[in-house]
Amino acid sequence: MGFKKQDFNNIKVRFLGSLKQNVGVFAAFLIVFIIASIVSSKFLTFNNQMIILRTVSTTALCAFGMTFVVLTGGIDLSVGSFMSLSGCLTTILISWYNIPSVAAVALSLLIGIIFGAVNGAVITKLDMPPFIVTLATMNIMRGISYTITGGRPVSVTSDPFFANIGTGYIGAVPIAAFYVLVAFLILWMLLNRTKFGRHIYAVGGNLKAAVYSGINTDKTIFFAYVLTGVLSAFGGIILVSRLNSGQPTIGEGAELDAIAACIVGGASLSGGEGTLTGTLVGAVLMGVISNILNLVGVNSFVQLIIKGIIIIFSVYINTLRKAAKK
Repeated sequence: MGFKKQDFNNIKVRFLGSLKQNVGVFAAFLIVFIIASIVSSKFLTFNNQMIILRTVSTTALCAFGMTFVVLTGGIDLSVGSFMSLSGCLTTILISWYNIPSVAAVALSLLIGIIFGAVNGAVITKLDMPPFIVTLATMNIMRGISYTITGGRPVSVTSDPFFANIGTGYIGAVPIAAFYVLVAFLILWMLLNRTKFGRHIYAVGGNLKAAVYSGINTDKTIFFAYVLTGVLSAFGGIILVSRLNSGQPTIGEGAELDAIAACIVGGASLSGGEGTLTGTLVGAVLMGVISNILNLVGVNSFVQLIIKGIIIIFSVYINTLRKAAKK
């Protein structure tokens, strides 16, 4: 079965609608990009642009999963710990147990799926707040990472396949950028062209109405957290491949970056409103801001303050926009 002309027309309409919905974040991105170009002569260099694409890749993958969760009205504070656990486990399996890198990556992704399923099951079956559940699993997974590594980095040497996962190139473009592109296309179709995607929006828009309309809300929420788990785990694998070392500290603050990308991209924390297109632009925007701050010599502690202010400002703008619709 192939797509009919009507199918392509529907996709075109949804895509153009998404662009229209995210005109604000596109405008913000353009303004920041122009300012960055003026502030630093290094910003527009090809090498620097490729650095931005490579560094944004892990944030974007985590943010894509976070978008599904936020659309249901939930939150996932454990994405950074997914990155830590999957990354450390991958390097341990390869370095200490001589397991082929393909199998090690597959097992680590499976761990991401399992812990994502744990998050989803506890939230839905025990009717517990996502904030509390994911806060707990954040600490559990981070603790496991420190335990299995002994709190020390685990290096991987002489494994070209593993190294290329995070550092490889296709032409002159980092391969990590292609992971993001493929993930975006697949997840965009999932969110905008499937029953699951419609259910995601319905659950976040009005949970009771979704239940009354026959939607299995628990199943929808469950798979949203599974999706976040596997995407965050893959992000962790990319990062440790780039570092050539699994470290229990990696991914710290990743949940802040993922949430920031979603909120800046127009997603509402109350659920039911947001797009993957907005999240992608939001992730790149945050990456550009971090890049220019690094170029002009702003230290990492001040950058955290700036990111926090951006999140507050974005939430305030979204609040004003929702109030204007009423």
